[in-house]
Amino acid sequence: MSNTTLLKEAQRFHAALLTSGFRNHAYRCNLLLRAYARCGALSHARSLLFQMPLPTLVSFNTLLSGFVRSGRIDDAIDLFDAMPATDAHSYNTIICGLVLIHRVREAFTRFLRMARSHVRPDDFTCSTIVACCDLSGGRQLHALMVKVASLTSDPFAGTNLLRMYGDAGEMCRARKVFDEMGHRDLTSWNVLIDCYFKSGMGDLCIKIFVEMVRDRIRLDEFTLATVMNELASCSSVSKGMQVHSLVVRAGFIMDRFCCNALLNLYSKGGFVSSAMKLFDDMTDPDVVSWTIMISGLEVGGHISDAFEVFNSMRMAEVEPNSFTFGTLIGCCANVNAFDIGKQFHALVLKKGLELDVVVGSTIVNMYSKCGEITDALSLFQSLPERDIVSWNGVICGLAQNGEATTALQLFDEMVQLRLNSIMPNHVTFVGVLTACSRAGLIRKGCSIFNDMVDVYSCEPQAEHYACMVDLFARSGLLEEAEVIIQSLSTEPNIILWGALLGACKIRGNLVMAKRIVKRLYVSEPMNSSNYVLLANLYAANKEWDDVFKVSNAPWLLKSKKAHASLPATANVMEIATPIALAVIVTVSASI
Repeated sequence: MSNTTLLKEAQRFHAALLTSGFRNHAYRCNLLLRAYARCGALSHARSLLFQMPLPTLVSFNTLLSGFVRSGRIDDAIDLFDAMPATDAHSYNTIICGLVLIHRVREAFTRFLRMARSHVRPDDFTCSTIVACCDLSGGRQLHALMVKVASLTSDPFAGTNLLRMYGDAGEMCRARKVFDEMGHRDLTSWNVLIDCYFKSGMGDLCIKIFVEMVRDRIRLDEFTLATVMNELASCSSVSKGMQVHSLVVRAGFIMDRFCCNALLNLYSKGGFVSSAMKLFDDMTDPDVVSWTIMISGLEVGGHISDAFEVFNSMRMAEVEPNSFTFGTLIGCCANVNAFDIGKQFHALVLKKGLELDVVVGSTIVNMYSKCGEITDALSLFQSLPERDIVSWNGVICGLAQNGEATTALQLFDEMVQLRLNSIMPNHVTFVGVLTACSRAGLIRKGCSIFNDMVDVYSCEPQAEHYACMVDLFARSGLLEEAEVIIQSLSTEPNIILWGALLGACKIRGNLVMAKRIVKRLYVSEPMNSSNYVLLANLYAANKEWDDVFKVSNAPWLLKSKKAHASLPATANVMEIATPIALAVIVTVSASI
């Protein structure tokens, strides 16, 4: 029935009460109150309540529920505060209403008043208020829930507490709550799996899933999608295929949520053709489906195919979102396709998404990587909200394009502002250390490197040590750079030694170059570029005998057999790389 019909029936009932002499009958009046509240005639309900000579607690709670259901929370609060008495239902109604409109602080305040009053919180109270708690408040609520036996009697209360601990990263406590629950429904299992997935504890996520399958617990599309996304994150496609079979057997193969998870699994795992076949079989792919497919093609190096899928997406009249444009513009940045990137930028402006933090950050990054650093800086400064991607994009872009001073100034600004808890990460420090290296700021670079470890708890990676090696090498401090590499607790990789070898060529340090090439011969004997650099150094010193010794290395002799058709003038360095060919020409000309 419509509200108008319900209101007419309530008014007829009201008239009958008045004519039959039952206007003071509490039970009948409460029925009339409920009828008015259900059809939204709250002014009639309020008038009736205050006309009742002896309204009961049920009378007040009926009108209170009507206000909350209609979204009139302030009227509900006024009524609640004016009520002569309250019970658990009264508190639960007002707390639930506040939580629904995200006024969680007020909801928690009402809960604290309830806890200090004669009214005892029940299972519903605990289940509702746990969503408003931080970790400290959640622990206190947990103790209360143990007292009122919520964990053993109400799976909803236990599941919400489990989610609270999981969101706070307290997975040991979350698992303890799960184990103590007297009854677990499918939602409880799904929340535990989801918390393990979001906490980066993929092994335990899969372990719980295996337990569910073994114990024949019913799986739904959320269970299967979460597990497939976890397998996609670690590229376990073979295990994902087994889950795919479960999806088919459970009848969820047409479910869009599961299909999108399967697309994510196959595209991230490099099975692009399988992902494309699955995508083609989908009856109604949404924007998430299209975006996953575009991203998978981009990751697999199928750039033109990714752009073609986007064109098909537009022809299918599916509206791209910020993540779609972020993926496409990021793709242009990675392959230096600036002209195409500008076209996507124009589309972003047309769609009004230029101020979106995801899109804005990728645009800044694209302009930076393509060398358009002035435009990148201008776009960065116009962003209303900046995330770590936009900061990193402009800082690294400035550093790579010779604007070291501006890059360092932006880094200082980023550290001082600390907007929205944005903190420098590993990529940030690569850009900043590169800026120090390009500007020759050894003291500044060393200070930033130390802060990276001591202040920001970022464990240095090979790229950071390579920047430090480059920093010292550019200033001619090759011995100090070598000490940095030798002092590493782990075996230095070829990136570090290669950086120092390149510096040896620039500085003409033949002695150190020989030492490095001996090391590199053990780790990567077939890498031609190392021998090219060494040959160049010998040639620069006119040490032609050593040039021929390098050219007659055992692996190079094998290469000669494979390239016997090359002219005799190319016998100095038989290496099929552009760099090597340049050395061949240089050495031959010198001879």
